[in-house]
Amino acid sequence: MPGINGTVGRRRVLRTAALLPVGLMAGGAWSAERRTDGGLCALDWTSAQALLALGIVPRGIPELDRYRRAVVEPAVPDGVPDIGARAEPNLELLDRLAPARFVGDGTLSAVQGRLERIAPVTVHPPFDTRSDGDGEPGGQLAFAIASLRGLAAGLGVPEEAERAVARLDRTLAAARDRLSGWEPRPLYILSVLIHGRNSLYHDVLDRLGIANAWTGPSGPYGHATVTMDRLAGRPDAGLVNIGSEGGRALEALAALPLFAGLPFLREGRVTILPPILFYGGVSAAERFARLLGEGLAPHHG
Repeated sequence: MPGINGTVGRRRVLRTAALLPVGLMAGGAWSAERRTDGGLCALDWTSAQALLALGIVPRGIPELDRYRRAVVEPAVPDGVPDIGARAEPNLELLDRLAPARFVGDGTLSAVQGRLERIAPVTVHPPFDTRSDGDGEPGGQLAFAIASLRGLAAGLGVPEEAERAVARLDRTLAAARDRLSGWEPRPLYILSVLIHGRNSLYHDVLDRLGIANAWTGPSGPYGHATVTMDRLAGRPDAGLVNIGSEGGRALEALAALPLFAGLPFLREGRVTILPPILFYGGVSAAERFARLLGEGLAPHHG
């Protein structure tokens, strides 16, 4: 079974290097005092997750209430300002907050110049949207780990990334222990969208020794839109539904004769998990592994 620190394909290493900030690739570090002065502002949820995983409380986070409902982990301490919408942060508020640096996923290019007039912007890519699910060792999880390590190195706190990776490793080991009495079966991973080979979920399944039942195509973020009848191809498979919205939809489908015959619905092989940010990097992988281990074990132990 692949380990967290296993070999990563050469093409993926080059892709990861290409997406990391220049300062990180050069080995330079921004002042380590950034970790304690509250000066780092997250421009999106994945950057907030990364900073919190490194023990850094962000100076601000967008759509904070929604983060607490939809992302959940790592938890955000009270008192962190909400900086507005992810797609359109409150620039006047950001100017007043005067952070020392922004950390973002690179999707706010339209306002990059205005942000840079307030503070430098560091790009932290948690997800390799150029991945094609080609089966290279490590996949999205290896990319997320490399990206977190790069961010931590730039902040002068590389040891915090290693702690985060170690937490993930322990969580995966605990999930494998929970599932030791479960006879593995392929799993469809559904969060309204179906998640394929180039998804973060696929890599976690792989490390737990579970096959991803969806082998069809998926888009740049590892998911695809399919009709439910497309999920009849693996009659032995179970289904893991992530998020309450999809759970309600499944309940409605189970009442319809057309879909009630789907094997995982008919035979009760459905596991409902709370929300998880599917492109959220190391923290999201840790949350998925823990919740999956907890969710499957009572049904199949």
